[in-house]
Amino acid sequence: MNSPTFMPTFIWWRTATLGAVSCAIAGCSDKPAGEQSDGGSIDTAVVATTAAMQAAGPGVHVTRTDGKSVTKALQFELTEENFTRFMAAADSIATLGRRDPTVRAFLGRNFDDAGADKADAGLKWLESNTAVSQAITSTGMMVRDYFIQSIAIASAERFINDPNAAPPTPSLAENAEFLHARSAELAKLQALRENKPAVTSTP
Repeated sequence: MNSPTFMPTFIWWRTATLGAVSCAIAGCSDKPAGEQSDGGSIDTAVVATTAAMQAAGPGVHVTRTDGKSVTKALQFELTEENFTRFMAAADSIATLGRRDPTVRAFLGRNFDDAGADKADAGLKWLESNTAVSQAITSTGMMVRDYFIQSIAIASAERFINDPNAAPPTPSLAENAEFLHARSAELAKLQALRENKPAVTSTP
């Protein structure tokens, strides 16, 4: 059973995701998303593009300074090979969290990006944990690719029942179509992210 706060949170996230996708497509400024302004400060387009973005994989938190990863996620194409590898990495992280209380605390942290003042704050936070990074790379993925694909999957889920309604990004509609027949894997991802037992179907 979902927690009492799940549905409102999910609806809020879907609206925020669609807005972020539309903003990224329209180009919130003349600068490419994720580009830093002079002096190392974060361009305001990054904040507008990535605010409240959600992710599919355990351990991934998208902050207001992860605009570059969001832009790449909208161009990322899901395939059988990279999705299988992503599922293996997500499972590896969740398994590690169940075994290691330190990792479990890291994954369960309430990550607040309000103080994020450096580019790629969410990505760098994930990369900062050696054990988690190794769990990802042991499956043949780079941490950055896991982070980006986690955003790509969550973004495509928004349009899983109507891929034609997806904004015209390079791959969003195709990714939604790809995920349409993979509800079991998506349910498992949600369970892994929430640290709950995966629901298995009976024969």
